[in-house]
Amino acid sequence: MSLFGNNGWLVIALAFFGIILYISLVRWRDRRWIKEKFGDRRVLAMSFGVNYFGRAMEPGRSRKSSGFLLLLPDRLFYRSRLRGLELEIPGDRIVRVYHGKSHKGENLHQSVVKVDFYTQKDEKDCVAFKVPYPPQWIQAIETTLLRKAEQAEPVSSPP
Repeated sequence: MSLFGNNGWLVIALAFFGIILYISLVRWRDRRWIKEKFGDRRVLAMSFGVNYFGRAMEPGRSRKSSGFLLLLPDRLFYRSRLRGLELEIPGDRIVRVYHGKSHKGENLHQSVVKVDFYTQKDEKDCVAFKVPYPPQWIQAIETTLLRKAEQAEPVSSPP
C-alpha cells in the first residue's frame, strides 16, 4: 500500500537527522569562514544563532538578522548568515555594555546585550544582540575590551 505505512517513525527520524546535518554544515561553513578571515588570531568567545537588532542610528524600526558574534582581543565582530552584513566594533570605541529588553524604543520581549560605542565619525551609537548567556557575554566584553581601554588611557598628572 504505502511505502512508509507502518514506518512513520522513519520519516520523523530522517527529518530530525536532516535538520541536525544542516545545522552542522552551517556551523562548519561559518567556522571555516572565521578561520580564513582571522587566521591565527585568538577568538576569545564565539556564539552562533545570535540575533542582531540593528544600530540605534539607523532609521526605521529594529531589524532582525541571525548570524554569529565573535569576541576578539581588540574588537567585537558580528556577521549575518544570510544577508552578508558585517559589523565590527573596535574595543577602544566601546563605552558601555549592559543588559536590556528594548532597542530603538521598541520592546523586544527578550533579554539582549546592548553595546554603546562611538562610530568612526565620533557619533554615539548602540547595537543590541540576543546571545546565549547574556551575563557571561557582558562580563567577557567588560573584562576583555572595556578594562583594557581603561588601562590604556593615559593618566594626566596635575601641572
